[in-house]
Amino acid sequence: MRFASRLPVAAAACAMLSLSACAPDALDNLQATGFNAYLNTLQNECENFRIGSHDLHNWLQYNGGLPRDKYDYWLDQTSRLYYRQITMEAYRSGVETFLGSGPDDAASLDCIERHLPADRPAQKGLLLP
Repeated sequence: MRFASRLPVAAAACAMLSLSACAPDALDNLQATGFNAYLNTLQNECENFRIGSHDLHNWLQYNGGLPRDKYDYWLDQTSRLYYRQITMEAYRSGVETFLGSGPDDAASLDCIERHLPADRPAQKGLLLP
């Protein structure tokens, strides 16, 4: 009985720890209007939007992709870049390492960098429902 009563508390603690490791908008956050607008810009402005073998247009269009861990990583890193938590150099290196490389990488990464808003926020707290 004691173990069963502690299980919900332990599960909640684990969930909070895992969420704290993510960038502010790595989850579906409807209040992140600036970041969401940035993702829309990338989808509309970046031609051949691929990194490695992954089609980022499809990921953005369908709010995810397969394999899911690749999409989650890309979205988390893009959020960190948007909120100035990592440099563009760290972003390029991490994304290409995790997603693999391909012929469209340079153009896609250049487009991601080119469309970063100059007035984007420096940091943002995690908005929980």
